[in-house]
Amino acid sequence: MTGAAPEAPVVPTVDPDQLALRAPSEPDAGVLAAIAAAVQLAWPRPAPADEHDPVHEPWRFSGRWWNKPAPLRRDRPWARR
Repeated sequence: MTGAAPEAPVVPTVDPDQLALRAPSEPDAGVLAAIAAAVQLAWPRPAPADEHDPVHEPWRFSGRWWNKPAPLRRDRPWARR
């Protein structure tokens, strides 16, 4: 090391245009249409209500199990004959 000359630092040259921030370009109409179609296919749609499902019928208080007197609610299958 005593006889070697010190090396000069390496300084890379950089084009300033490569470091500049630019706004993204506008996508073509075809690209926008493809994105919109993909979103429409992937977006969840609510299912129509099933009108024959008893959950969707109007709620009525009469006829429910808790509306009967307690002795009638005691179902004992072994007592039936």
